[in-house]
Amino acid sequence: MSEKILDSSSIDKGVNLERTITVGEDRVITFMGDDLRVYETPSMIADIEYACRDLLFENLPSGWDSVGVVVDVRHLAATPMGKKVIVKVTIEEISGRRVRFQCEVRDSVEIVGDGIHERFIVDIDKLRARVVAKKKRMR
Repeated sequence: MSEKILDSSSIDKGVNLERTITVGEDRVITFMGDDLRVYETPSMIADIEYACRDLLFENLPSGWDSVGVVVDVRHLAATPMGKKVIVKVTIEEISGRRVRFQCEVRDSVEIVGDGIHERFIVDIDKLRARVVAKKKRMR
């Protein structure tokens, strides 16, 4: 079997993606009561990760994807349920198969969160083989 080689020439520093998301019931905290159902930090981080993954994925050749390896994000302000946020991610640095993103989340009033996220580009077949082998060792 021949080794797949990643051609990352289609990935450029400065490329960005913006995504508008409605803060629905599945993205809010519930522990402070109904009047404080606001965008939760885990959902904000997941929204950032998926935006970064999607931006990379659309620029990768077949057989490649990415996994998150670093999240360094600040949650700065509350956004009420039912309101919209804009998640903007920008490729800041590419070093081999490691890609670093600058991230910002804002609502119509202010910046809600910001920070960095790093992803590592992986060969899907190799990752699958490693996971299968690990599952066998874990029995």
